Amino acid sequence: MNLPLDPTQNDASPQELIRSLPSQAARRRVLQAADISMDVDNRGFADALNELSQIQLRRAASQLQFAGARTVYYYLVDGLHQVSPEGATGRVGDVGSPGVYGSEVQTVTSEHDRIFVVCNVPDTGSQAQLTLTKEDRPTTVATFKPRTQLLAIRAPDGGTADATVQAFKSYFELDGATRVSFLDNGFRGRFEDACVDGYSTLRLRNTNAYDNTREIEVRSKEPESGSISDVRVDSIVEDLLRRGDTELDAATGLVSLPTDVRSIETGEPLHPRVTIGFADGSVTFEQFVPEQILIAFDDAVREAI
Repeated sequence: MNLPLDPTQNDASPQELIRSLPSQAARRRVLQAADISMDVDNRGFADALNELSQIQLRRAASQLQFAGARTVYYYLVDGLHQVSPEGATGRVGDVGSPGVYGSEVQTVTSEHDRIFVVCNVPDTGSQAQLTLTKEDRPTTVATFKPRTQLLAIRAPDGGTADATVQAFKSYFELDGATRVSFLDNGFRGRFEDACVDGYSTLRLRNTNAYDNTREIEVRSKEPESGSISDVRVDSIVEDLLRRGDTELDAATGLVSLPTDVRSIETGEPLHPRVTIGFADGSVTFEQFVPEQILIAFDDAVREAI
């Protein structure tokens, strides 16, 4: 089963959603986030799921149904802070946008003090694919905290994310939207101070068109403890980051977020591994994470802007 879900096209039960998760680790994270204690290794896992109450199952389903897209693109949308929860979710019968098979809003729902707008978008956002049926196009999710301007788009690539923003703006009758720049030094510093534990790899782009070197990649040494060895503390990297002819392109590292999801090995709070696309304004989670972690990360980005 592909996540995130379009509820208008899929009526899977919470048990089916949980069983379809890609790994036992993903099951553990979802159940932890839903405050449910259960042994996912047990052969009787399916039977144990059926013994949970409907409230518990609904709580678990809310941690995963929109959490399938691991890449999130961030935008600042003019006027978004004026969209009320009631105005967002109360537009029954008004779902959809122009075009036979263009980008469309499928449903709008409220969960976790957030608004989730589920969209159906042509692959890569290309309007050349209007002949595709809805079933052949990816489901994307736009989500935001009411009374704020930051919009998080869960989509497989930048083109699909941009097309999702267009459908979102059309649906809510909004105008401008700008991709958040992770290259802004002020934002980057606040964001890294808030949640980045360290980077194990950095990729920099050479902005001098006359040089033969286009990219510079830096990798950390393998740490003995299993924790991350942060390349930012090296003097060579510090010099590269300060240069006027280099620009951060991407970095892979660990982040710390205030959630209840914990590592099964250590019992410590989970530190997800992410790849940050500075030039793309995107963050990719390297493993499946529940809604609680995605929301905490959105909060860290919003507070750093």
